[in-house]
Amino acid sequence: MKNFLLPALFVIVLGACSPHPGAGIWKAEGENTLGIKGMTVAYEGKAIFSSSKPAPATWHCFWNGTGRQTAKFDCTPSTNTDAEAHFTFTVREDGTAELRQQGKVVGLFVREGGNPVIR
Repeated sequence: MKNFLLPALFVIVLGACSPHPGAGIWKAEGENTLGIKGMTVAYEGKAIFSSSKPAPATWHCFWNGTGRQTAKFDCTPSTNTDAEAHFTFTVREDGTAELRQQGKVVGLFVREGGNPVIR
């Protein structure tokens, strides 16, 4: 019995620690409403992206997984550090992702290679 419980416990612990599928470096697929070219979603719960619409800004975000494929972003733009915007980032079955704000799609993204580190 002991030989069975230890491997089972190991599998459960590893499964709980797997990274969220949203973590990574993402490139915009086509144009989007905020003019985002790409974003970095780091493993430790931070994300960053730049927008060009309506005015250029760098967005610093904290994120947490709200579902198996979905994360909630709480972001502050560099143009107004007192403001906070909320986004939902969802990785779809085909591996692409969509960023939504107030239920509306802001943009679609495809994963790029590389380590998602924010400095």
